[in-house]
Amino acid sequence: MKKLLFSLSALLFLTACGNNENPGTTQESKTEVSAPEGELDPTSPEEVKEAEPTTFAALANGEIPDGEPVILAGTVEELTDDNAFPAFILTDGKQQVYIRNMAEKAVNIGDSVTVQGIYEGQAEENMPLVSVDIIEPQ
Repeated sequence: MKKLLFSLSALLFLTACGNNENPGTTQESKTEVSAPEGELDPTSPEEVKEAEPTTFAALANGEIPDGEPVILAGTVEELTDDNAFPAFILTDGKQQVYIRNMAEKAVNIGDSVTVQGIYEGQAEENMPLVSVDIIEPQ
C-alpha cells in the first residue's frame, strides 16, 4: 500500500512540475552576413564597384583569382537553393556559373541578366561560384 501511495504521489509531483509549454521565439531575427576582415563583402554593392566584365571561360579556366569582383552577363538556366540564399545557374550557352543570389532578387528561367559580385572559387557542382548582390535585367 505504501508503494502504491508513494508511486501516486511521485507521479502527481512530476506531473505538476512538468512544463508542457514550448517557449518559442517571439521576435524574428535577421542574420547579418558579412565577409571576414580583409576580404571583399559580396553583400555590399560598394565592394563590387571596381568589378570588370568577365567571361564564363575565364572563370572556368581559373584565370580569375578567388575573391575578385566580377561582372557576368548570361541567361538563367536553372533555379536552385544553397540553403542560405536563393541561387541559380547562369549560362552563356556553352558554360555554366553557379550564382548565389545574395540580393535575393527574383529571377526566372530564361531571364537574360547581368550580375555583379565576388568570385568565390569552385562550387560543389564543379562549376565557378559567384556571390552576387547586383542583378540587372538585360
